[in-house]
Amino acid sequence: MSDENKLISPHGGKLINLIETDEKERFDLVEKAKIIPKLKLDERGLADLECLSTGVYSPLTGFTGEEDYNSIVKNMRLADGTIWPIPITLTVDEDFASQIKVGDEIALLWEEIHIGILKVSDIYRPDKKEEAIHIYKTDDTAHPGVAALYQSGNVYLGGDVKLIEEIPHKNLNEYRLTPQQTRETFTEKGWSKVVAFQTRNPIHRSHEYLQKVALEYVDGLFVNPLIGFTKKDDIPANTRMETYNVILNNYYPKDRTFLGVYPANMHYAGPREAILHAISRQNYGCSHFIVGRDHAGVGKYYGTYDAQEIFDQFSKEELAVEPMKFEHAFYCKLCQQMVTKRTCPHDKSAHVFISGTKVREMLQNGEMLPREFTRPEVAMILMDGVKNNRQKPEQKGVSVLFTGLSGSGKTTISKVVEAELRKRNYLVERLDADLIRQNLSKGLGFSKEDRDENIRRVGFVTHLLSRNGVIAMMANIAPYISVRDEIRQRIGNFMVVYVKCPVEVCEKRDLKGLYAKARAGIIKGFTGVDDPYEEPQAPEVVCETDKESIEESVQKVLDKLEELGYIEPIKLNN
Repeated sequence: MSDENKLISPHGGKLINLIETDEKERFDLVEKAKIIPKLKLDERGLADLECLSTGVYSPLTGFTGEEDYNSIVKNMRLADGTIWPIPITLTVDEDFASQIKVGDEIALLWEEIHIGILKVSDIYRPDKKEEAIHIYKTDDTAHPGVAALYQSGNVYLGGDVKLIEEIPHKNLNEYRLTPQQTRETFTEKGWSKVVAFQTRNPIHRSHEYLQKVALEYVDGLFVNPLIGFTKKDDIPANTRMETYNVILNNYYPKDRTFLGVYPANMHYAGPREAILHAISRQNYGCSHFIVGRDHAGVGKYYGTYDAQEIFDQFSKEELAVEPMKFEHAFYCKLCQQMVTKRTCPHDKSAHVFISGTKVREMLQNGEMLPREFTRPEVAMILMDGVKNNRQKPEQKGVSVLFTGLSGSGKTTISKVVEAELRKRNYLVERLDADLIRQNLSKGLGFSKEDRDENIRRVGFVTHLLSRNGVIAMMANIAPYISVRDEIRQRIGNFMVVYVKCPVEVCEKRDLKGLYAKARAGIIKGFTGVDDPYEEPQAPEVVCETDKESIEESVQKVLDKLEELGYIEPIKLNN
């Protein structure tokens, strides 16, 4: 093959492959994994492990160590100077970190499978606020990336990884290709210039316009939708894949397009994530990458074209993949075609634009999307997808911890939430704190160690319930950050409701006289009197029961359960 027909080199010059293929070595590693410390991965950790091990994140060979982390956060580069925009971190709680040391090996678990092994090179505690400001340009916990950052463990582990078992994906397996496989495919097709299109949404007319303009300049189009963790209101991956297939099969030349999925998570990091997406596609073998309006953005945290402008900071030698920068495209009724503000002379009254919120509303109401916005075939698939999801709700389990001072209202709120969910026929189980003390935690006292152990036991039970589709709720003081972080790390689907109330208000509500006994010294180690309560750093919900009604607090919890995809929309009756 001549030089002009060769694919672009991987970022950093070498395509990484961390999948153990030697059967004897793999067997030995699986056996080793059974006896070394074990860490359960969440969905984000699993996606990162897949991207690392298959070479999507070349040249990385594992989770980010401290030196590289500091350099990435501050300079967008690895310690050796290679461009890298977002640290790929593995977080754990303090308790787990206290049990390991640098040089140890850790088994990485997914659904009780020993999926990989980490050789620990670094154990460090980051400044999360600094990370948020640099990576996301904000420390606002309303930003989904920042919220995920603050809710993760406070200790980071760095080190090389090895994948020792095939990741047990449940769908879309025919589209899950490694960079090595896509490179082989592109070479077989005779492509050297390949443009990648990143999306987490169905393809509409604007996307189609950008892709076809790009196809005028390259050999092939790689439609590479992200299917890792996204926001709850994004269209499900299976439905999106149907729309991509119908578009590509009917409106594109079949010998110039290819469809494969991108297994990474969304960070919603805007400009920095655009660089990560471009590097990943370079590793897949793409020479060009389409960057449109507000790439990887969310809310109003980034400028409309910040994700395009960030590429100007780097030379061709530093970042080989070339961005194709496009203005926002739309249909103009007077031009009678897709245009941008560069090519259309007409004002907004002639433009067809539908917001994401309006699209979702129309789909929920069974209304046909305008053909100027998307192809009718795509609109029908989306409408059917919404209809099927509405008719066949699949309950997703979650463990919900109501935490706060004694008398704050934890139990009351959890009882009302339970009642509302049962009315809607959800599987719900609320673990009564007193019954737990009498049975599961019988014999435990109220020292910090015993309190932590009580929460661990309750968390274990809610985990068993939630992984079987139950909304499992526990109302406990749970005063310490470390154990709350620990069970979050272990459970995965976990939600904290901080029932916040000043101690003096709680004291006035105290019918049992517990606060009075504590102040008199009759009860020792009472939270809020002579033992501290450590406020949650980034709870999913904060209920301020001295300022809001029980109904308002309950609605906050229900709204968050809905937002995170655990329940369908539900409102309390007024």
